[in-house]
Amino acid sequence: MDMANAYSTWFAEHFPHAQIVFDHFHVIKLMNDKLDHVRRRVMNKLDSVQQKQLKGLRFIFLKNEEDIPENNQNILHNLRGKFQELGDAYMFKETLRTIYRVAQDAYQTNIAFHRWCKLAEETLVPELKTMAKTIRDRLDGIVSYWTFGHVSNASMEGFNNKIRWLIRQAYGFRDIEYLKLKIHQLPQINCEKSP
Repeated sequence: MDMANAYSTWFAEHFPHAQIVFDHFHVIKLMNDKLDHVRRRVMNKLDSVQQKQLKGLRFIFLKNEEDIPENNQNILHNLRGKFQELGDAYMFKETLRTIYRVAQDAYQTNIAFHRWCKLAEETLVPELKTMAKTIRDRLDGIVSYWTFGHVSNASMEGFNNKIRWLIRQAYGFRDIEYLKLKIHQLPQINCEKSP
């Protein structure tokens, strides 16, 4: 599940013995949100010309390091040096991604996340401190990703997106049985946008 309080509270109440696994996508997404918040905060301190320059570079910071085109890598490197908080937040985002790529088991993961949180709390970046607190509060569910063999709800979310696409295409359904029939046909339907 994602890391929203409503989900985990509901599960804890109705399934007290269930082990919660927080999807890694949502952990990284939350970190990207924190990084973007740092970028906006830093941007608000700049003059209007610098603001426009930094605003146009939003997606460089949100991209995964290996996906950044070579010509943008120099820009990212210069910005990280010029804006310390932004550089730190980007480095912590990439380090968090590295934990998901490298850690072999729950034990290694637990150590890596504790180290990540400790270092994040020592920075002067408030968004990193709140991210560290969130990770510490939800560490059991985050580490469960390794305990249960990298289980993810990505396929379910993808199928839910197909259902939303189907409903949008039909502008809604009045006949629930017909909707169920169309949902069963979804695996054979290509849900890409029409030209």
